[in-house]
Amino acid sequence: MTTLLEILPFDNLLAWFVQVLILVGVGAVGMLALRHPRARLWFWQAVLLAAVLLPFVEPRRVAPPSPPIPTKASFFATATTARPAIPVAPSPFEWRPEYLLWILAAGATLRFAWIAAGLIRLRHYRRDARRVDSPIPFEGANVRWYVSDRIAGPVTFGWIKPTILLPTHFLEFDAEVREAIASHELIHVLRHDWLYVIAGELIRCALWFHPAIWYVLGQVQLAREQVVDLEAVRLTRKRRSYLDALVAVAARSLQPDVAPAPLFLKKRQLAVRVAAVLKETSMSIPRIVASVTAVSTAAVAAVAVAIWIFPMQAQTQSETRSSVLAGALDSAGIVVEAGGTLMHRNGITYPRGANVTGTVVIDATLNQKGEVVDARVLSGPNELRRSALESVLGWHYATDTSAPPSVQISIHFNQAPPEVKLPTPGTPTPARSGFSAGTIRDIQFSGMTPDLERQLKQRIGLSPGDLLTSDTMGRISAAARSIDEHIVVGFSRESRNSGDSVTLRLSLGPQIPTAVRAGVVGGVVGSGPVGGVVGGVESMPPPPPPAPSPDGVQRVRVGGQVQATNLVNKVMPVYPPMAKQARISGTVRFNATIATDGTIKELQLVSGHPLMVQSATEAVKQWVYKPTLLNGAPVEVITTIDVNFTLAQELEQQ
Repeated sequence: MTTLLEILPFDNLLAWFVQVLILVGVGAVGMLALRHPRARLWFWQAVLLAAVLLPFVEPRRVAPPSPPIPTKASFFATATTARPAIPVAPSPFEWRPEYLLWILAAGATLRFAWIAAGLIRLRHYRRDARRVDSPIPFEGANVRWYVSDRIAGPVTFGWIKPTILLPTHFLEFDAEVREAIASHELIHVLRHDWLYVIAGELIRCALWFHPAIWYVLGQVQLAREQVVDLEAVRLTRKRRSYLDALVAVAARSLQPDVAPAPLFLKKRQLAVRVAAVLKETSMSIPRIVASVTAVSTAAVAAVAVAIWIFPMQAQTQSETRSSVLAGALDSAGIVVEAGGTLMHRNGITYPRGANVTGTVVIDATLNQKGEVVDARVLSGPNELRRSALESVLGWHYATDTSAPPSVQISIHFNQAPPEVKLPTPGTPTPARSGFSAGTIRDIQFSGMTPDLERQLKQRIGLSPGDLLTSDTMGRISAAARSIDEHIVVGFSRESRNSGDSVTLRLSLGPQIPTAVRAGVVGGVVGSGPVGGVVGGVESMPPPPPPAPSPDGVQRVRVGGQVQATNLVNKVMPVYPPMAKQARISGTVRFNATIATDGTIKELQLVSGHPLMVQSATEAVKQWVYKPTLLNGAPVEVITTIDVNFTLAQELEQQ
């Protein structure tokens, strides 16, 4: 679910905060040259609208990926040899960006509750008030007039059925003063000012934390009252009586705002409003237009400068997806710049015993499906390279018309973890050697996009109620690998009186580390062709033996060591530079079918590190064996082939 912080992150929120300050500051200076109340009202309403729309309309600046500025500690840690980490007591409180969202939401909720309480209070005032006739003769507005002893000044609210509440002492005023006050409130009704008041209060609720917004709303309210003052004077044609009305209301003890309803007068506005009525500014329309244009141009220029100095950063899709995908996968202090749009990736952890910080920059090569097929480290501390490299090799990028053949990835290790004592690993779970069929009870997909899930459902062609056999598992695994090599196929079994029921699980992404998918790591059997149990979930069983040759040629099974003596042409594999750089060694094992002429007919991967598989496959496909004869006739041979990559031997040859 997309949150407010994904649309307007903290850095962009701070940039918008400063931009609005600059806009309102320039507008306040420009108001010195714009004295007509109606023009001031238009201008401040435009400023308020611009402040609200800025985050949605202004262009975002896409900053190129760059490593963070190193602190003194990180500089010496990366420029010199690794030093032992100084134990630091963990802080009892860790700030999270979500806390800012909660604070903003809490303030908005409190402000909204205050407005709701004001509406309820107004309803009570009207219910307890006494209905009276209109103080002035007027037709055309369905206005209800009330007199209440619970208010100190006139209040107008409502839209469909507008209501004007007058204080009880209103009846004690002179007729001309009553006419001035009633005319003022009636003009509010005709202008539908209550709707603008409600809109302003809602903006104040959402942006309660910005002082400039409060200032603009105050200026809008003052300009609105000044406009109504001038229209009331023109309507009654009694300027002195209107001034007497302002003074008479101000002489009473005014209460705070009865939000959300405009009061007739606030004491802090008395001097400004009296001065505006006494010195009514008379400006021609061309002069008003020229003044508004000049001030608006200055405000627009101020906004442009503010955007240029304090730009909002564009959060690319890859950054958004990376932050969502990372979640709790990465260790604390690790920040990833993927360099492209990620479909899924593995988490990154600090290597055990590594007490340095720094940035590892990796150049990754992608295939047509967006999978990382090769990668090399361009720069970064040696202690952190292997962890970053092993994670990147399991990444999968989105494929589209703009997908590059390679990407540059920056992984920032910003905080070395404290020294901790890891628990002793438990006894490895033994591998299952057999597989029994079961009825599919449910098929679960995890970590996939809806399009990928739909494509996989069509490819496997199974549904609950079907029988899951060893052959079916092999077909599902092959179909999954044809779509994405990172899809993990597994299942859980539940025995019932009616037979075994199976929950088939297909997961994509960082649920199973790359090293585990490659084979056996730390005593846990992965979900490759070697069967076993991963995290309590039964994985794919061993593939069935190859079917008999369709051309009727007899096949025999020969042990790998025995068949190795018949090898007549052996092509040595090239040690992958990436594996050498990451100091990775090991064995790649194949199930092979050797043709009657001694060439490799079929080759099936059993286990091996992903960095070494391609080099071993290319070499083994060129091997030639002495033909095997049975009763004088050549036969095909089924055997195992091990290709050993020994790092020490490779270094000695160099």
